[in-house]
Amino acid sequence: MDWSKAKPEVVKEVVREAEAYLAGQVQLATSADQRASVMASVFAAAGAAVVAALITVASSNDATDGISIYLGGSVAALLFLGGACFCVWAAMPTGFDLPGNEPESWKTEIESGRELNPGLCDQAENYQEKITENRAALKRNAHRFKIGALSGIGAPLFGSLVWLVVSAMCF
Repeated sequence: MDWSKAKPEVVKEVVREAEAYLAGQVQLATSADQRASVMASVFAAAGAAVVAALITVASSNDATDGISIYLGGSVAALLFLGGACFCVWAAMPTGFDLPGNEPESWKTEIESGRELNPGLCDQAENYQEKITENRAALKRNAHRFKIGALSGIGAPLFGSLVWLVVSAMCF
């Protein structure tokens, strides 16, 4: 971007808005991580419960020879646990840029006696790069979360369908 004609007050406003945008991205990322962590916990607990139920059924005196309950339960457990894994992956720490800057980043401007406006123009460009990188990280994690959420939410349905289909085929 050509900043040569930009007035100092415009550049200051651009930098201020970029900082606000970055702060919003950080808040959005934090909320998304919390959501993914909660869903991962729910899906992991549900998957563990299904596995425990299958083990209980298999080890009981009334254990059934029907494979349908084991296949349906296994599908549900795998989808729950797979969904939990994707949600954990979405919540894993990732490189994320924050608003603001370290004082040492202004060293050249300070030591050379450079005017503030050109330094702020550089800062605005820096913020645009950070915003673009953050947007890509948010998009990647949102995709992972979506896969995990759909997997976990669909687990009971697909487990039940497998049980129903296999039961119908065996009779």
